[in-house]
Amino acid sequence: MYIEVNNLNKTFGKFKASKEVSFTIEKGNLVALLGPSGSGKTTILRMLAGLEAPDSGDIFIDGKRVNKIAPGERGIGFVFQNYALFRHMTVYENIAFGLQVKKANKAKIRQRVEELIELVGLKGLDKRYPHQLSGGQKQRVAFARALAPGPSVLLLDEPFAAIDAKIRKELRTWLKNMIHKLGVTSIFVTHDQEEAIDVADEIIVTNLGAVEQKGTPVEIYKKPSTPFVAHFIGESSIIENAGIFKGFKDLHEDKKSIIRPEFIEIGRIEEFVNPLATDRGIIKNVSFHGSSWEISVDMKGCLLTGYRSLEKAPLKVGEEIAVLIHRLYVFDEQGTKIVENKLKVDPMPVYI
Repeated sequence: MYIEVNNLNKTFGKFKASKEVSFTIEKGNLVALLGPSGSGKTTILRMLAGLEAPDSGDIFIDGKRVNKIAPGERGIGFVFQNYALFRHMTVYENIAFGLQVKKANKAKIRQRVEELIELVGLKGLDKRYPHQLSGGQKQRVAFARALAPGPSVLLLDEPFAAIDAKIRKELRTWLKNMIHKLGVTSIFVTHDQEEAIDVADEIIVTNLGAVEQKGTPVEIYKKPSTPFVAHFIGESSIIENAGIFKGFKDLHEDKKSIIRPEFIEIGRIEEFVNPLATDRGIIKNVSFHGSSWEISVDMKGCLLTGYRSLEKAPLKVGEEIAVLIHRLYVFDEQGTKIVENKLKVDPMPVYI
């Protein structure tokens, strides 16, 4: 493994920012540190960069322990949330700055800066100052400046946070393609699950200073290992006693369950071929979401959310409808498992 983090702990006063944090990252991977505010993800990033010293634990990069190595000697590039560009310097000068600090010769600096300007799509803008650039262009300058010295690891702290939604989506694709093209091992911090799923090769989910789960976006989404991950990734409803729903009566009352919108089907009673597997509910809210309707339903005192195609007849607030729960997540001491609706999978026989 190219990056190895073992049992990192960091405390600020009485606040435990990192608790026994451990993970590994393969060379060339683009990894997201994903979690809510205060979950410890930025602290982890800063400890990797050497901007914060861990109270205990070890950090290895390419097999070398870097705990006591100065930030400038770790071979790490850092892209900050607010760009941190030098306002009095041009695009060219900003990108060249790190190489000038390392006292590279002028010919090498010019060649490297021109390569990067071409690479990040800023050709013709080299003489502009930061105030003359858009948010997306500023982030590309910050990215090029971090890459200029040839770092072995690139760290990005909420790199798209200050950019409007449309440009943010474009930059996500651009960043992913660029990282894979360059082959530089990269870690970026985000609280946006859509961003992490869209961009990262792997996701490390953090909560209250600890790592909850690490895996590919598909693994994290389809096989959450804790209730927190299942609830944080995707839109979910937490159910204390799913045994009240048809098809799940064998579930114990003490097992917490999570139901995602894609796990349920909402419609009029006559639309279902197997009504024995459905429950009744009252529509509480209907929202238009472009390609579908998002519908909130009160079912036996539980508020569930599901999607309905625009091709089907619209439903109204207050209408009684049928809800088919195809499956749900159940959590216990052994971990997470998916439970299917037994009445749907194995319908009750009809006797005539």
